[in-house]
Amino acid sequence: MKILVVVLLSILSNSLLALDNNEFIKLLLNNHAFFEKENINLKIKKIEMDGDYENYAGWEWDISAELGRVNKDKNKENYTSSSDYAKSTNQDIRKISTDISKKFLSNGSELNLSFDKSLPVKDEEMHDKNGYQQDKNTTEYLDDIELSWTIPLLKNSGGVIDQKTYDLSVLYYKDEELYLAEIKEDFLEDKMMIFLDLLSYIKQADVINSRLIKSKYILNNLDKDSVSKSSLLVLQRSINKNNRKLLTLKSKLNAEKDLIDSLVPSVNINELFYLDYDFALVDNLNRYIVNHNRDIKRINIEKLQNLRYIKTYENSELPDLDFTITTTRDENKGNYSSYTKSVENEYEAKLEFSYPLTGDVTNKTYLSKYKLKSRQIDLKYKDKFDDILADTTKLTTLIQQGNKQMNLYKSQIISNYPFKDIHFDKAIGVRYMVSEMDDIEDLYIDQIVDTIELYKNQVKYDSLLDRLLPKENI
Repeated sequence: MKILVVVLLSILSNSLLALDNNEFIKLLLNNHAFFEKENINLKIKKIEMDGDYENYAGWEWDISAELGRVNKDKNKENYTSSSDYAKSTNQDIRKISTDISKKFLSNGSELNLSFDKSLPVKDEEMHDKNGYQQDKNTTEYLDDIELSWTIPLLKNSGGVIDQKTYDLSVLYYKDEELYLAEIKEDFLEDKMMIFLDLLSYIKQADVINSRLIKSKYILNNLDKDSVSKSSLLVLQRSINKNNRKLLTLKSKLNAEKDLIDSLVPSVNINELFYLDYDFALVDNLNRYIVNHNRDIKRINIEKLQNLRYIKTYENSELPDLDFTITTTRDENKGNYSSYTKSVENEYEAKLEFSYPLTGDVTNKTYLSKYKLKSRQIDLKYKDKFDDILADTTKLTTLIQQGNKQMNLYKSQIISNYPFKDIHFDKAIGVRYMVSEMDDIEDLYIDQIVDTIELYKNQVKYDSLLDRLLPKENI
């Protein structure tokens, strides 16, 4: 914003440093601990958003192992055979399993891969009519692998339900970004007002100080015998009055300087120059507010959040209809008196359907709630838009009127003499001279006050339209 560049270049400088607007803003933002806390909040939202994505769409890999021993006694009587026997079994269990799964963000499908490998060892004993016999150790190698892919066709189709948490996290993060930028801009607006007040007090003090210097010079160089005591008293009263004004201004000035030092301690205020003016008003306020105002953008995000809830609960009303394809391979190798090996491959495709006939009361309740909330957000949007439009329209008028006032002040000041050109003339008298100096002083003070008010309106205008904070600081 060009006006503030001029202001700040005028009032903020030291022997080595000259600030432009962006540098000053960076100094403010970097020297205030408040923003560190808000930046941490934004980082937390980013971590939560990334975590929600990984929780939904990341790979999940589980691995487990099992060690154990089984003792089993089994009695079996076979009356149709020539042998009756009982069998006892001791079995060592050694098993390792792993499962890998992934959900796909684009369609809500889920891929699962599982693998089991086991090496059980069995010791068996058998007894029959003819005597005792002991079987050989039986060692089996078992390998099972299964791959399945499930696609939801109705409920959770496209991952509507599963993706809700992540989708909302993205919106919350965008809202947090806008909220942080808004806090920064509100902070800058508040501090710009302090600077402009400081500028006003310094400029007014300069005017009054110049008036005092000239008044004291005239008082000290008057021919006391050529003017009446009442005229001298008028001049002295004028000096006393301006001394009181100057004292009040210096008190305000020191208070503002203390605030500035607490904000930007590395910058010293040395001198001021005349403030130039260059400011651009927005041509189409309606369109600009819709496209650029953060409050409007945040309400739009709130709309999207609400629609995301509605989408989820509407989809949850549908039946479960899932299509799953599965392939399984089962290998078994071992020795049981003789070497054996078996391999089994299985393929399956199925549709699973389920629906609660009584419905989901909780889901219906939330769906009704968020549908009703949509109207509430629409009303909120309209109220906020109307308020911003009314405020910016009012500020536009004030700025345009302020421009006209500046031109009037320029023409008036040109037609008046500055204090240094005023000299005492017996023909006009002391009273007229004091009155003339009062008029000039009032004109300069009014010009300063109205100019600062114009600049304040410009800061408010830019802040209201979210133009005050540079893009690189958003």
